[in-house]
Amino acid sequence: MICIGKSKPTLEEIRKMLHEAPLVALREQLTDKQILDTCAVCGYKFRNRQYGPVVTVLHFLAQAIGREGSFAATWQELWTPLIADFPEMASGHFNTSGLTHARQRLPKEVMMKLASETCAESGNKEPAKWRGFRLLALDCSTVSMPRSAELFGHFGKHRARTTTVRYPLGTFAALLAVGNSLVLDYQFGPYDPGEVKTSRPLFSRLGCGDILLIDRGHSGSPTFARIKAKGADFLARKNAHLIVSRLPVIERLGYNDFITKISMSRRARKKDAWLPERVRVRIFEAKWKSPTGEKITEWFVTSLEDARRYKKRTLANLYHQRWRIETSYLEFKQLFHADVLRSKTVDNIYKEFAAHVLAYQLVRLLVCLAAEKHDKKPTEISFLNAARWIIHFSHRMAAAPTWSLRILYERLLDAIASCEIEVRPGRVEPRAITRAKRDFPDLRISRAEWRRKRAGGNA
Repeated sequence: MICIGKSKPTLEEIRKMLHEAPLVALREQLTDKQILDTCAVCGYKFRNRQYGPVVTVLHFLAQAIGREGSFAATWQELWTPLIADFPEMASGHFNTSGLTHARQRLPKEVMMKLASETCAESGNKEPAKWRGFRLLALDCSTVSMPRSAELFGHFGKHRARTTTVRYPLGTFAALLAVGNSLVLDYQFGPYDPGEVKTSRPLFSRLGCGDILLIDRGHSGSPTFARIKAKGADFLARKNAHLIVSRLPVIERLGYNDFITKISMSRRARKKDAWLPERVRVRIFEAKWKSPTGEKITEWFVTSLEDARRYKKRTLANLYHQRWRIETSYLEFKQLFHADVLRSKTVDNIYKEFAAHVLAYQLVRLLVCLAAEKHDKKPTEISFLNAARWIIHFSHRMAAAPTWSLRILYERLLDAIASCEIEVRPGRVEPRAITRAKRDFPDLRISRAEWRRKRAGGNA
């Protein structure tokens, strides 16, 4: 610890304080050695600067987890312990440019590799299984970023016909373990070539004993063939292009339940010659009542052909667990404010997004450890409160003596486990806001263009 009352800290003391201050609660899940080893693997050589790679990576994570989410707010938190001990340092002795340059120097490969390795390691944590199967979910989403020619050129934009496209968009695909909501792998890149092609590399993580729950947007014969080629099974809702009445019945398993073969399009086989002409699947119709009393009828497609062991209603109820990935996307994009990225260069966008994935995984890993310690389900613990506890405990742990860190870490796990999610079946909320927006029009052009027009009008 640095003694309060010294006239001015040395450079080594500043380095030590900046190195020890941020996100202490996550330092066991992401060690300094792991960060430095990743830099070495990526060929990143650096000098012993004030902002080394460890501080820079942790600053990225702090910005992802912090509720305000801005560079300036996270930078202030980084310097707060130093200013508290040396108040004279607050009068212009430092600025944000040093950390900005450090973020620029850090190669994107370092952040991306850290995120990928953490996702790969999470696959070692076995979630609760369903009849011996590991339940996985696959889905895609988009994130936006600032308007710039460089970002528009690399990431592209939505091809809207009736509305003005204002921001570049990136496509994000994730493979999620349903039992603990950990991301096993992810893909991130330009808006084109679309969700299906972006998510295709994730099929390499599938194997025997996996059931993949997929939305109807990915429910096509090429996807089914690729999943079966990996030895995995799938369960999906029927998409609109599949007309049940026109399908041949190979074996009837019950009422509106039969085995059939779905044809592969010529276009798909032309692109991937190994795809078969047809894919054998089971199609069934399921009916049930929602918690609100609404009667629902839905057609499903699956590779689980044993109708006695896998009954229609059982599979329909199983499919609803796919909603975990929707909840995780909500946590990732809204709670970690990853829906709107802030960087203005292509490399920094990849760094920032990888930092969000890494931060999400580290928080989820702590939730899993807390659930394991208290014999609870990880999905029944509040992710938002876990992120809050991590931030607050990090401040306390940064000022605590070394011998007490293990005690505080165990108390952190206890605090995370205490925040259970209240289960409220049948709860329906309107997708509307109670407070009216202020009477200002939407800004459909850039701020610079608006200022030019205003200046021209005043002239």
